[in-house]
Amino acid sequence: MPAMTPRKSSGRDLTRDREPAPDPGPADDADLDALPPGLAAAWGVVDTGGRRGPKPAHSVEKIIAVATELADEEGIAAASLPKVAARIGVTANALYRYVSSKDELIVLLADRAWGDPPELPDGDWREAAALWSRRLFERFLSRPWLLDVPTTVSLTPHNAAWLDALITALGPTGMEAQLMLNCAYLLDSHARYGANLRRNTPTPAALRRANPDQQRAVRAVRVFLDGQLRSRNLNAVADAIQDPMFLADEPPLDGFEFGLARILDGIETYVAAAAGTPQQ
Repeated sequence: MPAMTPRKSSGRDLTRDREPAPDPGPADDADLDALPPGLAAAWGVVDTGGRRGPKPAHSVEKIIAVATELADEEGIAAASLPKVAARIGVTANALYRYVSSKDELIVLLADRAWGDPPELPDGDWREAAALWSRRLFERFLSRPWLLDVPTTVSLTPHNAAWLDALITALGPTGMEAQLMLNCAYLLDSHARYGANLRRNTPTPAALRRANPDQQRAVRAVRVFLDGQLRSRNLNAVADAIQDPMFLADEPPLDGFEFGLARILDGIETYVAAAAGTPQQ
């Protein structure tokens, strides 16, 4: 999540954020030409007055929906202007009536993919932060290509709503804004790392689908590594890989949950120390 000052959620339907904002407010004073590609468009602040020609046959939402399909099927690289245009049945140049560049397309695509943040419980910041992290982890698992979107992308409506939800939940801790943003960074980084690890680690089940004799290979890998590790006196690792979950069909969530609990322990300890509350 980009680290910027949070803005309290308005509760509006974020799926309609492509429509020009009826009251752009402070944007009137902003230098829109200096903004990164896609930022103004993501917030519905788009100047369409200079467009000429017949009424567009498509919409930005249609373009983003098709780009999402391509990204879901083949990854973020597939959500290119030429491929989107080909699927819609227009030329790539025709898409510039809707998005100004590939960078803008990626920003709008990612914002749509974030979706709305989870509803978090009141009264227990730790439970809320844990739920936020799990839902973020699940979002990355459901759309792994979000991990490939540059983290330098500025705040857009949906990821801002995710950040707002977490900061609101952390409010009772009494931490200053920057410290809550630091917590968001920790939790976001943990979810990203866990999801990326899951994405890049093929399970034995997947390997067996590619090679019917993979079960034999899995056993061979285990035996081979055990011998090699012990011959080099790396016995701690050799003992660890004897755990049934090593090379299991489905990677366990224990590692993610263990790391999440330790992060929350650290935040809780910091909050208690700052408040002068002894730890139990």
